[in-house]
Amino acid sequence: MLYSTKIFTNEKCVGCNRCISNCPCHEANVALIEDDANKIHIDPSKCILCGECIRNCMHDARDYSDDTDALFHDLRAGKDISLIAAPALRSNIPEWPRLLGYLKSLGAKMVFDTSFGADICTWAYLRYITQNNTAGLISQPCPVIVNYIERYATDLLPRLAPIHSPAMCTAVYMKKYAKISGAYAFLSPCVAKYDEFSDPNTNGLISYNVTYRKILAYLSERNIDYRRSPSVRYDNEAHGLGAVYSSPGGLRVNVEQYVSGKWIYQVEGEPHACRFLDRYGKESGTDLPFLVDILNCQYGCNIGSGAARVPQEEYAVNKSMYHAQEEAMKNKKSKKLPPGPDFSRFDKDLELSDFYRSYTAKPVIPAKFNKHELEKAWTALKKSTPQSRVKDCRACGYTRCEKMASAITAGLNHPENCIDFSRAVLREQNSTVEKMLEENSTQAEKLREQVGIMIDALKTSGQKTAQTLKNVESILVKVANMSESTERLNAVIPELEGLMREYSAMGDSVVNVSMQTNLLSMNASIEAARAGQHGKGFAVVAGQIRKLSDQSREAAEEALSSNEKMLPLIGGIAALRSEFIEKSGDISGSAEDIIASMDKLPELLQSVSETASKISVG
Repeated sequence: MLYSTKIFTNEKCVGCNRCISNCPCHEANVALIEDDANKIHIDPSKCILCGECIRNCMHDARDYSDDTDALFHDLRAGKDISLIAAPALRSNIPEWPRLLGYLKSLGAKMVFDTSFGADICTWAYLRYITQNNTAGLISQPCPVIVNYIERYATDLLPRLAPIHSPAMCTAVYMKKYAKISGAYAFLSPCVAKYDEFSDPNTNGLISYNVTYRKILAYLSERNIDYRRSPSVRYDNEAHGLGAVYSSPGGLRVNVEQYVSGKWIYQVEGEPHACRFLDRYGKESGTDLPFLVDILNCQYGCNIGSGAARVPQEEYAVNKSMYHAQEEAMKNKKSKKLPPGPDFSRFDKDLELSDFYRSYTAKPVIPAKFNKHELEKAWTALKKSTPQSRVKDCRACGYTRCEKMASAITAGLNHPENCIDFSRAVLREQNSTVEKMLEENSTQAEKLREQVGIMIDALKTSGQKTAQTLKNVESILVKVANMSESTERLNAVIPELEGLMREYSAMGDSVVNVSMQTNLLSMNASIEAARAGQHGKGFAVVAGQIRKLSDQSREAAEEALSSNEKMLPLIGGIAALRSEFIEKSGDISGSAEDIIASMDKLPELLQSVSETASKISVG
């Protein structure tokens, strides 16, 4: 069975758009933004597998898969497989007989040379043209050309030669006439052969498309030296000029050895081949070429999309094909074949209809847009003027800005892939930056003004801070003086309490003396009364003494009462004194903290002032 042989984009893609610019079918490319970068992927339903993107990618970002791994796996598993080798094997792998030997050592049953199928193909072409009297027939050995006509130039399907390719002619011969059973694998220089072999119109005769490039890569990666294998030759008979089919004009050379004086139009390479088909579809009438010999690849199949050769090796390839042509002509001369058409053997042994094939139109319908939809794309591209819409710089990969706008409308591309769009965005950003700079300049001026005010405020604050520091230091001095006075009061209060207690004790003594004096005065009055006339004077004295004693007692009692009231007050003074001492200590501590903090404040203010000055200058 055929595996998916498709071209794909790998992780090396840098979004340079070369693949778009070199692709004959722009619709097959889809540009996407991935990880903030432009990446170009492929839509397989629109890709014709021409391989131009692989040839032209400078970053090795386009690659393809084929059936190489599957072939080697199935050979080692013992599957019944025979090989068909394209003529380009001679030009791509100089020691090709040893490669065939290695493949046979793995179990390949038979190896047929496609050059023999190319001879059948030439016979079938000439017989079909002669029998149907056709003109302007388009050759179809190249599957890329078939793909393009089926998808993009369906009006040319009636002109496409209904003959199998040399590879398929070989497979038909092997299956029906040589009776070779099992699966067939095609050793190929072409990625697009996958589409030919998987087409229902070819009946699945070939199960593997194995390209020369991938075969050599497979062997190299596994350190397999096929050159040590014994040389083997093909299992089919010697070929004719079919060996040069893989060269540009190879079909023309084959046809011209049988017909002369016929106009055979030759064209190779992309995008020329596809552009020719676009023009050729408009040609009509009988004045058409006898045959159009057309190939997708500029250097023919020898340097095809899956070949091991590169364009720089064109000389060596051409030399190889020249020797193949010499050998074929030598064989022809040795057999003494008459000039002109001589397909009598094929006419006798082969049925022409076995080598016919049909085609299926698979049209890619171009997206259609109205004026409004396209205008939205122009707006997205920031192209508002007629001049901006015809710059056609091709940086996006398209030949015209209009194609880019159409691709954006169809969802195949994005505005960021347009260099003119990027320039417009850059201009807008520059304008925005300029406005921002102007605003910043205005804000900076305002900031300088505000900073100037702040600097003045800082200077004033510094001055006030210095004054505040002096005031706090003065408070601290006064608090210290108050503390000293408090200490002196602290020393006086105990003495005052002692004196008050002594005064209280003296008051008690005065009361006692007064009471005794009063008692003595009473006794003297009694004695003066007894003395009669002679004791009157003494009685007056005794009365005065009693009166003085009463006054002394009353004064002493009043003093004692006052003394009792003063002692608690003195105790209260002592308590207030203790509280005052404690608060004075707190005030002193706070004042010292303030001073310590304010000592650092001038330095801080100086630093802020310097910073503000720099901002102002900046």
